[in-house]
Amino acid sequence: MASILSTPSPAPTAEAATAAGLEERLRVLEDRAELVALVDRFVHGLDAPAPLTEDRYRALLTEDVLLSLPSGTHRGVAGLPGFLGTPKELWARTQHYATNCVVDVDGDTAVAHANIHAVHVPHDASAPLFGGGAHYDVRAERTAAGWRIAELTVSVLWTAEGGRG
Repeated sequence: MASILSTPSPAPTAEAATAAGLEERLRVLEDRAELVALVDRFVHGLDAPAPLTEDRYRALLTEDVLLSLPSGTHRGVAGLPGFLGTPKELWARTQHYATNCVVDVDGDTAVAHANIHAVHVPHDASAPLFGGGAHYDVRAERTAAGWRIAELTVSVLWTAEGGRG
């Protein structure tokens, strides 16, 4: 119980205010770095030789994630290896690049926008490569386990067939 004779708490010092400001700036930088890495890990998973497991997707996505991709729409981690694995079967391998990721954090939610360049290698070695550019719109949520993608929308901007270098 506080007494009338208690000494009031001192006002925050300029040093304490500066430290608090630095902590906030560091948290924002950490959040942005984690979110860019989250998008990068998802993109790298697209190029894995085999579909990722549901447990691996849980390290990237919320349990009720909504994916809106050129190959269709899927909700939830359950069944995701099959949903993402089916289009992969069309290609011998793929390579996706994510760049220019812009992140806006608002508390425990964030949005990210990234440009994607993808190259698809056909099973037939004489067939031309298939490439494309897309835009990722991501909504992420901070969970007890860290940032997770809650929604991903892929908008294809262009496609092209080309030679093999």
